[in-house]
Amino acid sequence: MSKILIPPKNTPDKDIVMTPVETAVDVINHFGPTGTILDPCRGTGAFYDNFPTTCQKDWCELSEGKDFFDYNDKVDWIITNPPWSKIKPFIIHSMTIADDIVYLISINHYSTKARLRLIHENGFRIQEIYCVKMPPLPWPQSGFQIAGIHISKGYRGGISLTGKIGK
Repeated sequence: MSKILIPPKNTPDKDIVMTPVETAVDVINHFGPTGTILDPCRGTGAFYDNFPTTCQKDWCELSEGKDFFDYNDKVDWIITNPPWSKIKPFIIHSMTIADDIVYLISINHYSTKARLRLIHENGFRIQEIYCVKMPPLPWPQSGFQIAGIHISKGYRGGISLTGKIGK
């Protein structure tokens, strides 16, 4: 297989990419979370600071000594831009503490057989792929579609593909 088709490995230093506030607000408004919401990768607060004021909210941020993998309280929603190099452990841990999970990530991160099987075996399904406009630099630019991908525990319907497809 041509190396051109294989994206470069996401190293941890490339995982520190802050979400633009406009993108976070768009994703939050689209999904309309309720109840308790966790941002496991708060960073500068693009998601956390814009969660609905009617919701209870919490956060983790490794650089501030709050490691997501040590967080075990149950929440209704997780919404974040996770470190892409750690997507599998993030999915695994998220499914133990939340029933609705939205990651801002490239669609291809959810397309491996192993990740789809992992999600399925834990009683979750992809409910929606909400395509967003590619955030500007310094966001990593690629040909992969960025989306808020919503997986939900117990969901058994079809997958909706919505938003700014191909932007």
